[in-house]
Amino acid sequence: MPTQSPVKDSLNQNPSSAPSAGAAGPSIVDVIPLKMVMMLASPYIAGRNADDALKRSAKLFRENGYCSTIDILGEDARVDEDCDRSVYNYKRLIDMVAAAPLDCARKEQKTTVSFKPSMFSTVTPGSDRPNTVQLLSRAAERIEDIVAHAKAKDVRVTLEAEDHRWADFHLDTYFSLINAGYENLGTVLQSRLFRTQKDVLRFDERMRVRMVIGIYNEPSSIAETQKPIMKQRAVEYAAQLLKRGTYVELASHDTSCVDNFFLNAVIPSEAPAHQFETQFLLGVPRKDLQDDLVSGAYAKALLGVCPSNRKEYVEELAEAGTIVRMYLPFGTEDVAGPYCKRRLKANPNMISYGIKNLFHFK
Repeated sequence: MPTQSPVKDSLNQNPSSAPSAGAAGPSIVDVIPLKMVMMLASPYIAGRNADDALKRSAKLFRENGYCSTIDILGEDARVDEDCDRSVYNYKRLIDMVAAAPLDCARKEQKTTVSFKPSMFSTVTPGSDRPNTVQLLSRAAERIEDIVAHAKAKDVRVTLEAEDHRWADFHLDTYFSLINAGYENLGTVLQSRLFRTQKDVLRFDERMRVRMVIGIYNEPSSIAETQKPIMKQRAVEYAAQLLKRGTYVELASHDTSCVDNFFLNAVIPSEAPAHQFETQFLLGVPRKDLQDDLVSGAYAKALLGVCPSNRKEYVEELAEAGTIVRMYLPFGTEDVAGPYCKRRLKANPNMISYGIKNLFHFK
């Protein structure tokens, strides 16, 4: 492998021993008090407010060359006031991002902003409420309001994926906005969902995709349950997207998955360095890998394993370096709690990471 991970990743487990992604069994996280959850998860949160997140973003770029995407934590709005407050808060965040641009050489390095569709709707798609269609239409209007504001401020934004109930809504909204001319908008695909095999065929060179395995527990009838298979499919889908001209953001902490992405997606497609990036969650210890990606040392190491007819291309990658983008969620305890619990359940190793960070262990 070009780069060794400083911590063994729980995602590198044998398929036969991997827990089912669709299983919703008891977890130690369910019985940990919220204050303790927040303490363990604090390394993965950029702060309580937008100022905290922007300061963290600037510091990461200044000290490490890492870019950022900023997310206001929150989901499942209950009343219209919650939705409208989220619209206001996201517009304010976009204004702040635009007013404090990074001193970056490439436009792809600029700070981006992410948001979830359920922050803008008081109803879940498929609900039996009689006015579901109208409420979801209003949610789409709120999302367009944010995207239009971001376009005017020259800020790129990402409409995130949630569980499978939201898939049609989030993708239909995304493609509608792209076709309306909002090319500052990206979205997310989850490789665990079987439907993604067809969804990737809808993307083209106007679009941007964060490729993830997904962290939502899904029924085995509609989703893969073995993480190694999810990761392999993430790379396969990424390769298809690169060939279609789509900007690809691979989000994975698994060094083997990153290697696979470069060897079986990036290099075969000879995608230019400005067509893809790697993304990581704040707080997960992958600094050696991240530094090597940014500096080009990672690509240089690939020269020893890439086909001879691709060496010139890999040398160009090494010269350019690869964008590393950190995911910077922020929010107060009441909205950050559900996010932190879901993250800790999805990757129990984060508990040990949190304890090590708490006591400053290396």
